[in-house]
Amino acid sequence: MMKKQLLILTLMVVSAFLGTAYAQGLKDIRINEVLVNNRSSYVDDHGNHVGWIELHNTGYSSVNVGGAYLTVKRGDATKTYRIPKNDARTLIAPQGYVIFFADSTSNRGTFHTNFVLDETGYLAFMDQGKNVMDSIVYDVQAQQPDVSIGWANHVDTGELTFGPLAGITPMQANETEEIMPAAEKFRLRDPSGVVMAITAMSVVFSALILLYLIFKFIGKSMVRSSLKKEKQAVADMPANVQNSVKADAQLIGEEIAAIAIALRQYENDMHDIESHVLTINRVARAYSPWSSKIYGLNNQPVRK
Repeated sequence: MMKKQLLILTLMVVSAFLGTAYAQGLKDIRINEVLVNNRSSYVDDHGNHVGWIELHNTGYSSVNVGGAYLTVKRGDATKTYRIPKNDARTLIAPQGYVIFFADSTSNRGTFHTNFVLDETGYLAFMDQGKNVMDSIVYDVQAQQPDVSIGWANHVDTGELTFGPLAGITPMQANETEEIMPAAEKFRLRDPSGVVMAITAMSVVFSALILLYLIFKFIGKSMVRSSLKKEKQAVADMPANVQNSVKADAQLIGEEIAAIAIALRQYENDMHDIESHVLTINRVARAYSPWSSKIYGLNNQPVRK
């Protein structure tokens, strides 16, 4: 009995975990593009021009939409199409797309719904618990033939907006128009270049003013540092010299340097300067023992 209860509890936990993971994956699915009035554009696998719905996986992992629902409303009436679970084609790759044909003929296969789009004004994509993952509202009467509606970046603002698209883009991104760079937009707004010239000169003059202020600040800092060093130098002088320096408040750096050099020379003059020149005098000798011949003979010759 305990084993059965443990098995049931395990299955419940696993089912809840899988359901949560499934719902989390479905949150990445978005109704990307819808064509309500299809006259001569994209056709289904039977060659018919019918309204269609494009789902886009905005995430970075594959999501299987099998078991989820597509629902439309017309007033209080609701029609719901449950996407079959046993079709491998319902697995949408990361950043991928899948198209469902709204032709009210669900017996034709997985990607044919049991409703049409030109009789409703509300479309929703829901998970297994019929929680709405994404939905759109549109005006049926305002739909033009072969003009789809969907999400795309606005050409001027770059914001993601939902509305009529410049062209149908089944199974691909909705941006059909190249987004104009900011520099090109500026060039179109200022063809003569007057605003550009004024802006450039303003930047240059602003930079020059900033450099002037920086160098002025550095100069003042250096002057303050120099004055501080001068005061320290005066403080290190003898008392009588300090009094003479203080008596003249207009002393400049050169004068203080001259006084310091004079004091240095004065201190040096207090010591005797000794000569380091060596003089060698020649000494004259009449006799030099080193050249005496008596030291070069060991025995005297015998006289006969």
